[in-house]
Amino acid sequence: MIKAIFFDVGNTLFFYNYDFLRGLLEERFGVDVTSEELDATHQIIRRSMGSLLDQRLSHEAVVEEAYKRWFRSIGIEEDRIPPVIEAITTHPFRHLFWARLEDGTKELLIWFKDRGFRLGVISNAEGQIRRLIAHAGLETTFDTVLDSHEVGFQKPDLRIFKKGLDDLNVTPAEAVHVGDLFEADVVGARAAGILPVLVDRDGRYPEANCLRVKNVAELKDLPIFG
Repeated sequence: MIKAIFFDVGNTLFFYNYDFLRGLLEERFGVDVTSEELDATHQIIRRSMGSLLDQRLSHEAVVEEAYKRWFRSIGIEEDRIPPVIEAITTHPFRHLFWARLEDGTKELLIWFKDRGFRLGVISNAEGQIRRLIAHAGLETTFDTVLDSHEVGFQKPDLRIFKKGLDDLNVTPAEAVHVGDLFEADVVGARAAGILPVLVDRDGRYPEANCLRVKNVAELKDLPIFG
């Protein structure tokens, strides 16, 4: 019987705030790009994230390389890319770059809480997850929040999943982990004995031998939560 649900953050619960990035690029660097162009190019870059994870790079290194590829794709000159990345990574409100919530996400989390599920976050991040959750008004929703920057190890390392299980006092068989990257979320959860659910919004993983949903709103329709 499932008692606990762990969630990834980026591209699972929260999404990139392209309007916020567009404003920074325009105001500080004179880059003329639309939010729609940022969205389209970001989706292309995201498809390469799995290969970066396979190289066992740190999360910070993966993020830096992803930003480089992204900004090259929108035409920012190579020598201007490091200052742009620094402006993002040192921004006093850095969490706001990922502050976009889809409609219905809060209601879904409340739906699970009302039915007695314990909820947790297990995310590869840079120490901003708690601020992001507080900004969204969700700080009382989660029973544990594990940010890889804070705990010292990142998915797919089974230790971060083990800590989540210990924090919520559940066995692997009583837990589900929901995330969007097969290489981090599915591989890591399985290594820890946790049932993975892959958020496959764009059909990137048609061959994935695991439960799949297009978005978190579809979770409550899965029989495992019946």
